[in-house]
Amino acid sequence: MPKIKVKRSSTIVDMTAMTDVSFLLLTFFILTAKFRPATPVVIDMPTSASEIPVPDNMMVITVDKEGMIYFSVENPKVKVATLQNLKQRYSKTYPALEKLTDQQIANFINLPVYGYDISQLPEILNIPAADLGSLKDFSGVPIDSANNQLRDWIQSARWADRLDKQESGATDREDIRVAIKGDKTTNVQAVQEVIKILTEEPVNIHTFNLITSLEGPVSAEAAGTEPPAK
Repeated sequence: MPKIKVKRSSTIVDMTAMTDVSFLLLTFFILTAKFRPATPVVIDMPTSASEIPVPDNMMVITVDKEGMIYFSVENPKVKVATLQNLKQRYSKTYPALEKLTDQQIANFINLPVYGYDISQLPEILNIPAADLGSLKDFSGVPIDSANNQLRDWIQSARWADRLDKQESGATDREDIRVAIKGDKTTNVQAVQEVIKILTEEPVNIHTFNLITSLEGPVSAEAAGTEPPAK
């Protein structure tokens, strides 16, 4: 008895729905992605084997390979409030702060990292906001004993953070954390001087983080371990 041959026909799969979902997901990820901002200061960080997330509420003190000091605050609202606090509390120490207008203080949010003498602030904050991110001529934040501006920036940021917590009602929020990001080829003495400023009065901060590049795979034990504080 002859075999009956079943006529073969190609299967048609409608990909329209899958294509729509793919583009919706792609659009979602593009719109919600946080792009890494351009860093005006190039830092070749040392590596470590531990990894913890960097919170949004962070104060970062950067030391470049020349030993110059830079200051930044991650939270935009606290960042502007830091300069407002600095003007309110230290105008007698730094007369240039008296010249700052409300518009200049608001413009401070567009400065990715601060690395200047306070006397330069009025001139710098007159630069159009679009150009502040590309500034390169840094002089560094002074940290010498006769003109320790880094100490005053740190104190102003802490006061600004506490005020923001009170106003927002987030009293259970962790206090602003301090992190040091240093180039692996920098002079160790510069980093030691920053640590000295942090740990001595009136700042008195003895717990801080060291920002490094990840060296390799992280073990389960190391994943939640905080870098040693000094």
